[in-house]
Amino acid sequence: MRNLSAYLSGLLILLSVSRPVSAQLHQAGQSAFEVSVGALDGFRLPGQDNFGYFAGVSYSRYRSRYTYWKAGAHLNAKRYAYDVSRVPLNQYLGELEMYTRVFGRVSRGFVLNAGLGAAGGYEQINEDRPQIQDAIIHNRSNWVAGPTLALEGEYLVSGRLILLARAKEYYLFRSNVVRTRFNLGIGIKFILPTSSDE
Repeated sequence: MRNLSAYLSGLLILLSVSRPVSAQLHQAGQSAFEVSVGALDGFRLPGQDNFGYFAGVSYSRYRSRYTYWKAGAHLNAKRYAYDVSRVPLNQYLGELEMYTRVFGRVSRGFVLNAGLGAAGGYEQINEDRPQIQDAIIHNRSNWVAGPTLALEGEYLVSGRLILLARAKEYYLFRSNVVRTRFNLGIGIKFILPTSSDE
């Protein structure tokens, strides 16, 4: 009985620690750092044709309880099959976006945000080499830019930690392969300390 009581006490402490702390989240002037990864244009296994992934880091700043802007660096990486080789395509992008809450409450631990923004950078095809296996690649590396549209779900783990799930569409003008790119992935957001926390 004593062991059961100790177990239940420990569980209650763990739940109270992991419960969202609404008073410390989504405040005007608050900032955050995040990392994210996921699948690009659908799920493929490594080594398959059209295997792709994305990775990104970003900095966010809240303008109010309901809106925040985000700036970051992003990589879209794709592999296209050619005979027994894979032709790599990498998009190195900078992003600037604005998000607003469309559903949920911080006090209940989940919110859904919609975002609109712009991305631009360099689309590198086959590491800028024009040939592969003695064949000429007609697609050329190029500078690209265009709008982004995203839905981002936040699960509030604690006063400093947020888990993310994101679906995001890119439309990149001047791409020599395909203009649209779809990201589906997860991330972790860390709320940074502010002067009011001291």
